Amino acid sequence: MGRRTCFLIALWFGISMGYLCAQELIIEGKIRDANTHREIPGVNVFIEELQVGTVANVAGRFRLKVVRPEPDMLVTFQHIAYDTLQLPIETILSNNTIYLQERVIAVPLVEIESVDDQLEIYKDIPQTVSVIDARIFDLHGYIDAGDLLRKDHSIQVDEELSGKKTVSIRGGSPDEVIVLYNGIKMNSALDNIFDISLVDLTDVARFEVIKGSNTILYGPEAFSGVINIVPKAQQDYNVRFQQRVGSYDSGYWGLNFYQRFNKLNAAYSVKKGGSRRQYADEPEGRRLLENLSEHHTASIAYNFSETVTGAPKTFLSVMYVRSDLDYENERESETLSNFNQMVTTRFNGDIGNFRNLSVSAAYQWLDETQFLRFFDLPSDSGFLEREIDNRSIHFNADKTWRFKNFDWLIGYQFKNSRLDFLDNRILFSQEPLGIESALLERQNHGISSIGKFHFPTGRDFFRTLNLDISLRYDEVQDRQIVENSPGQEPTKLVTTAQENLLNHTWREGMVKFSTHVSGNNGRYAFNGFVNVGANVKFPSLLQQISTRELLSTDASLPALRPERNRSMEVGIDVSREVRREGGIYGWRLTANVFRNVYSNKFRSYFLPGTPIAVYDNVKTANLTGFETKQSLFLFKKKMTMEFGASRYFFSDQATFPFKHDRKYTFDIMLDQAGYSIQFHAFKEGEQVAQIRNINGGFSEVFIPSYTNIDVHFSKAFELKRVKLILNLSARNLLDDQFQLEGLALRDRRFYLTLGVQY
Repeated sequence: MGRRTCFLIALWFGISMGYLCAQELIIEGKIRDANTHREIPGVNVFIEELQVGTVANVAGRFRLKVVRPEPDMLVTFQHIAYDTLQLPIETILSNNTIYLQERVIAVPLVEIESVDDQLEIYKDIPQTVSVIDARIFDLHGYIDAGDLLRKDHSIQVDEELSGKKTVSIRGGSPDEVIVLYNGIKMNSALDNIFDISLVDLTDVARFEVIKGSNTILYGPEAFSGVINIVPKAQQDYNVRFQQRVGSYDSGYWGLNFYQRFNKLNAAYSVKKGGSRRQYADEPEGRRLLENLSEHHTASIAYNFSETVTGAPKTFLSVMYVRSDLDYENERESETLSNFNQMVTTRFNGDIGNFRNLSVSAAYQWLDETQFLRFFDLPSDSGFLEREIDNRSIHFNADKTWRFKNFDWLIGYQFKNSRLDFLDNRILFSQEPLGIESALLERQNHGISSIGKFHFPTGRDFFRTLNLDISLRYDEVQDRQIVENSPGQEPTKLVTTAQENLLNHTWREGMVKFSTHVSGNNGRYAFNGFVNVGANVKFPSLLQQISTRELLSTDASLPALRPERNRSMEVGIDVSREVRREGGIYGWRLTANVFRNVYSNKFRSYFLPGTPIAVYDNVKTANLTGFETKQSLFLFKKKMTMEFGASRYFFSDQATFPFKHDRKYTFDIMLDQAGYSIQFHAFKEGEQVAQIRNINGGFSEVFIPSYTNIDVHFSKAFELKRVKLILNLSARNLLDDQFQLEGLALRDRRFYLTLGVQY
């Protein structure tokens, strides 16, 4: 082949390739927050003239194929929570990292909008709701859900010596808060409590928190609130490792795996660690307090249909959760071993023409052993030996019908719990105290109905007016099971009086009414609601076997009765977007007032020198509260200042043991070029509890008010597909010297977390 022929072929090839390149162009890049440099998923990317578009994935990456582009064509980047940005094609080709400015007020999109999953809690009637997005705890170094939630001015987080952390909302008890993981209840069937420290924040997309007792959908156990933990539908990594070290010789590490196969998502995580503390002024051999824990989560989900962002619309998921807790307290000669497992499955979405269906089921089993010797008693011979074997089955189903101006939800919940326990208590003599052992079973059937009426107002600002009515009916059956070998006489384990206390059938109904109005014009946003209704709470199995009556032989004493609550709440939320250059960017104000009137209020008190709680009913009690939160956004949201306050008025503070009557929080958050710093100052009011005296009376225990400061720093570094994460936390910088029974609770603490993901 001659030189001329080769030259003509090369020229023809170059011209052809140039023509093809002119016809088709690939535009790709990554979209980030202008302040935090965090990736933004779900951004709509499109060119209006060519009617082509795509959506950024979970890592904020986009890839857009363009045919016959012009250099001056504009690419639009649009997200509900960010300012819309338009850039020429040539600008994106020269710099493929796009930064969007976050808004104060979200504006619904008109163009290619991605409709992600709505909040699970929006199925219920409107009420005070707090949503904590993943970016909050990612940016500010939180790896413990308990530390994260305690920032809220309405939430109190209590940490037991064993390391277990429980959440109380609005002066309630931990057993009045339902904790859901992706809509599935995680509370123990024994005491209706969940250890929030077991949650691995790496897998969490957001926390949805309902405050107050107005919920119907989640049952009578949600007496003061609901926390729904929503896992991430997709992860932006395949492997992630975190190591945390800090005060109390603490060390926790976590390893996470994630893989997506088309529409199948698989994930596994393990978190393990422990800490060692010492009592002050105790002799050698009675100082050490050690906690060891291990937590596993495995999940697999198949998305039958997805939104354009990849979020699931119709999906089936299976999850396995396992936690191990070992605790030793040398001073009290106390050991505790807790082994808790749960298998859950959930379907959500549409089956043919049968739409908006949600079905979930779970099987939970718990084994716990505890031994405690009471050295501080006069006889020095008291002890507690407890063995618990609990098995429970949960089933939930709800279906929503949507009409023009009316939504109607019907739900059904079933729970069956079987409790086999040995609870041997000897205090001042060699005689056991209360029920020594029993086999109990509880069945709970619940039916709920929620109707939402939507009335268009015809106004430019106040666009929606809703009226919601919700009803619920529950039947709870408790019975004692006697199991005997063939040919043997039944063995009676309790007295006739105690047997009557353990066999019940309760039937109770609840009703709630709510009105809700909202408006949004892009510069102002407004939401307001009024809720009234009644609620009921049944005693847990633990309360049933720990009543004051069980310590007596008087058969005439009544058992614990269901607790009732009549509630009213008024709430308002106003936002304003200002956008003054170099100054105020916007503000937000939320406030609500509520009143709860209780009858047969459950009250707990402790036997002297022991951790044993017993319960009785207080005939009447009431709680009135006021809560507010103000947020000020400065310098295009590079700085956020927040002030939160809660004030509660108890009819008798001892009826709400160890609950503070006020809490104030002040936060300053700085986000600049990927660096994040948070200053968190808070003040909690004094707490009061009652301890049962040996002579049968009560003694009050006071915990003084508490003021302190926490500081968090975070920065992420990227090296191609590898991300390095650094978090520093300093807690209780004022170093309060208060001690409870010789153990420092408010001392200064430091934690360092290092992470790497690929």
